[in-house]
Amino acid sequence: MHLSYRGVRYQSQTTQVPTLDNTKKGSYRGAPYNINQVKSTTNQQCLQLKYRGINYKNCLA
Repeated sequence: MHLSYRGVRYQSQTTQVPTLDNTKKGSYRGAPYNINQVKSTTNQQCLQLKYRGINYKNCLA
């Protein structure tokens, strides 16, 4: 998906998150929804980002 912020276009990066098979059901103001539990992940993902022209690396745990 192509996005833009203040005229700068960029490509969104989506990641798949592993979930457990047991889903819980909930309701909010009468609208039903499913709650998926996320599996515990141990691998660390590092992203090369840029803020106001400065490159930096952000590692998510």
